[in-house]
Amino acid sequence: MPNTETNRLRIRAVPLTVDALMKRPMADITNYEADVLPLLQKWDEYRQGFQQIIQGVPGNIYAVANFNLPSLEPEWCRQRINFFDMKVARFLLGKRWSKRPDSERPRWIAVPEHAKFLHYNMLFDVPIMHQEAFFVHASEIWRQVIPSGQFDVQVIGDGAGEAAAVRMYSAKTFHPRWTIDNIITSTELRRNA
Repeated sequence: MPNTETNRLRIRAVPLTVDALMKRPMADITNYEADVLPLLQKWDEYRQGFQQIIQGVPGNIYAVANFNLPSLEPEWCRQRINFFDMKVARFLLGKRWSKRPDSERPRWIAVPEHAKFLHYNMLFDVPIMHQEAFFVHASEIWRQVIPSGQFDVQVIGDGAGEAAAVRMYSAKTFHPRWTIDNIITSTELRRNA
C-alpha cells in the first residue's frame, strides 16, 4: 500500500501588524485579502488622519531619541522611555516628584520610526519654568538611561509654519497598524503606573 500521508505546511506565527506581515514571504500570507489589503487600500486616509492628530499635539520642544542598538523591540523601548520620563521628572521636580501635580511635568508623545535603528521622534510640552533645565540636561539624562543612545533636542520656534513642519516631520514614516500600535504618550504611561 503506498504512503498517502499528506504534507502540511506550517506557517510561523507573527504579530498581526503590517510590518510583521510584510516581512513574511508572500507564500506565508494566507489571509492577504483580509489582513493586509484593507490596510493598504486606506493607507493615505490613515496617514492623513494621523498627521492631523499630530498637528494638534501641544509642544514647544522637539527631540529625537536614538537608542543606537540593533533589533530592538518596541516594548523594551517603551520601558526605557518610561524610565527616562521618571528621571526627568525627578531632576526637574526633586525627590518628591511623584507627589507633585502632573501639570508640572513635561507631557510628550513619541512617534516610532525605523531607519537604520528604531528611534522615536518626540514632541514635548514642557512647562515654561522647566524649559531651560530640560533643554540643557535632557541629553545627559538620556545617556544615563541608554549609554549607547543619543538625544537630540531643539526648541520649536515661533516662526510661521515651523511648528507644523516639525510635526509633519515627526509623522513622516507611517504604517497604519505599526505606528499606531507603538506610539507612546506620557499620559498613557503615567496612567498605567
